[in-house]
Amino acid sequence: MDTQKHGIVVRGVLGLLACVILLFTLPAYMDPSSNPGLANLSEEAASLGSVAGAFLARQLGLALIALYGATKGTTQPVLIGAFGIAFFNLHDAVFLTAFGTVGAGAIAGLILGVLAVVVMFLTARESTATRS
Repeated sequence: MDTQKHGIVVRGVLGLLACVILLFTLPAYMDPSSNPGLANLSEEAASLGSVAGAFLARQLGLALIALYGATKGTTQPVLIGAFGIAFFNLHDAVFLTAFGTVGAGAIAGLILGVLAVVVMFLTARESTATRS
């Protein structure tokens, strides 16, 4: 991978996506039911030592990786951060839809996931354009 820094638009969108994920993750550590993905869990599963903790740790980890990619700005970290955001959100949107809870969480996941795929596409296109 090259060490080219990508444009402010690509990095800005990735940083914005990471901040949106953090906006829903950090408050959920105090009250897991405030996160749309955790709102329907039973009391036991909603504890930080159970399903909710694993879910929030995954969200926080991917958001931090995406923030690093946006800050660093080179091809590989941007692609990895965008892939993490895309996979996380599209995965959740598909499963929320498949299990019949199509709502704000599934729609937001779809939108955030598609935006992350756009970031990956633009990053790959910028990277190949400068190598030609």
